[in-house]
Amino acid sequence: MKKHLILGLLFMATAAQAQEDTTAAPQSPWTRKLEVGFNLNQASFTNNWKGGGTNNFALGTIVSGNLAYKREKFSWVNDLQLQYGFQKNEGQTQRKTQDLVFIDSKAGYQLSEKINAFGAANFVSQFAPGLNYGKDALGNETSTIISRWMAPAYFIQSLGFQYKPVKYFDVRLGVLALRETFVLDPALSAAGAFGVDSGQTVNVNVGYQILANFDKDIAKNVNLKMRYLSFGDYADFSNTNHRLDFILSARVTKYINTNFTAVMLYDRNQDAAVQWSQVLAVGLLFRL
Repeated sequence: MKKHLILGLLFMATAAQAQEDTTAAPQSPWTRKLEVGFNLNQASFTNNWKGGGTNNFALGTIVSGNLAYKREKFSWVNDLQLQYGFQKNEGQTQRKTQDLVFIDSKAGYQLSEKINAFGAANFVSQFAPGLNYGKDALGNETSTIISRWMAPAYFIQSLGFQYKPVKYFDVRLGVLALRETFVLDPALSAAGAFGVDSGQTVNVNVGYQILANFDKDIAKNVNLKMRYLSFGDYADFSNTNHRLDFILSARVTKYINTNFTAVMLYDRNQDAAVQWSQVLAVGLLFRL
């Protein structure tokens, strides 16, 4: 009896010590998040379908990732957003519906509870050529390349301060920012597209950058993400560009998701008017 009692006490002590060791284990300074989504739309009709319609197929993909490191007052945050979608209607060539490459990396040092000093770099471009469609004299479809990968591409490095009052919102001001605009397509470069001098492949501007992020679940299974990105040239304040990305997503089931994405863009080097795009889709979303 005593032997069993002693063994029981030793077992309890060992279990308690193991639990204490597990509880006391240091928390990893790394956090990771990855979301991968697919949206698929398809419609087909027989030749004798009296209701009318056009056979079509559409596919959209989105990848959103975050890798962050934090130890004491130092932090390093990396964000990735990739989007690409296309639509194919019968009788037409394949056309893009979404196209974005966005990468951001920021190293920060905490100065106070809500303010960090930071150094950051971000990159914005696209995957596939952007085309302007028309018709020739015979009515055949024509297309002209108006953009492509690295034409344009924007690489911005900045130093400044970040204000983060709550977990789901932050805004940072890069008081010293260097922006390189790349146009590596020979034809677009020769035309002086996107603000580069004719025949050149890169244009460099010195100015300031503002980047604001909002990422919050505004209701059960409903998430709102917004990112505002702006760059102002110290040599010409009238040449300030603005970009606002808006993603509203609602989880229907564990894997089925619906999302609405919209982009507002103003860049005088691209167009004198504000540019808009929006996509509404239902598909699959995997969170890792």
